[in-house]
Amino acid sequence: MLSVLVVAEDAEWHRYKELEECLINDYHVEYTDRITSDIAELSKIEFSYEIIFFLKRFEMSDIPAISRLAKSKILVLHVKNKNELVPLSEDLLPVGDVKLNASAMRGKLEYFKGVDKIKLLDACHMELNEEFEVILNGNRNTKVLLGDITFRTGKNVIFGVRKDNMALFSADIFSNEAMRDSDNCRFIKNLLKELVGSAEIY
Repeated sequence: MLSVLVVAEDAEWHRYKELEECLINDYHVEYTDRITSDIAELSKIEFSYEIIFFLKRFEMSDIPAISRLAKSKILVLHVKNKNELVPLSEDLLPVGDVKLNASAMRGKLEYFKGVDKIKLLDACHMELNEEFEVILNGNRNTKVLLGDITFRTGKNVIFGVRKDNMALFSADIFSNEAMRDSDNCRFIKNLLKELVGSAEIY
């Protein structure tokens, strides 16, 4: 059984119990409130876990550790702010709460097997300056505004992308509230299956 490490503020661990319940039959799940650049601690994480969910706001001090882990581990990141790890050409652009239809997604069909609706909370558009595989995009009526100007619409609104063994989401699809009354659990399990199947993890 593969092991998952959820990195989140300790005061917010309770917000991810639905995620834990979603994964518990297939993965061993543990929590921590930080990842340091200490070599001994990083080596312990590398030895103990294959998949890491980083669900807290990035700090500059997190970047070296995450960059190292990205070389050998599957990373699922909730991007909450512009940082060196994610090649954004603009700050995150707020969209709000969104329910997406799986049938309107540009991502691989394998991500959406058994999925109808995906709930996003506090969603933001990611304007990326590198090529990524799009996983989650807007519906027909999704709109991003810059002031009074419509900046992106529909499938050009980007909420989730993948590159190799790393998946980035600019919305909360992981919390208890997001997981309820949605197919987020099935979507996340499908995503992990695809990430695990194509990754060289050790």
